[in-house]
Amino acid sequence: MTNQHLTSHSVGETFEIAKKIANDLQGGEVIALNGELGSGKTTFVQGLAQSLKVDASYTVTSPTYTLIQSYPCHRFTLHHMDFYRLKSAQDAHTLGLEDYFKPNAICVIEWANLAQSFLPKDHLEIFFEWKSPTERLIFF
Repeated sequence: MTNQHLTSHSVGETFEIAKKIANDLQGGEVIALNGELGSGKTTFVQGLAQSLKVDASYTVTSPTYTLIQSYPCHRFTLHHMDFYRLKSAQDAHTLGLEDYFKPNAICVIEWANLAQSFLPKDHLEIFFEWKSPTERLIFF
């Protein structure tokens, strides 16, 4: 999946984009999400969680303060990470990221640019750009 530029005009459209990506996941993937505040990263993760069948009793929110939140899914564990508060890449190292990068897990990292050096070489990079209150660009 490369060189795709998509436009979302709603939460529902962002969920549909996440669903298309979720359908291709086999386990072991690391997905790096980058974009400004309010550009749709957390909404994308919510759509991904729904597509991966995270139990509806879980509320998927950005783990800005806890840094990592894990959700059991139908086939995998979804690890949702948010590195917004990290001061350096070394801070990411102290989290023991390699413990989360497993074949039976999907790792989705908001603000992944803050820990780029610790990501696997084959990670999927998705960029989000806020264009207007009702328009986001999503490209990967």
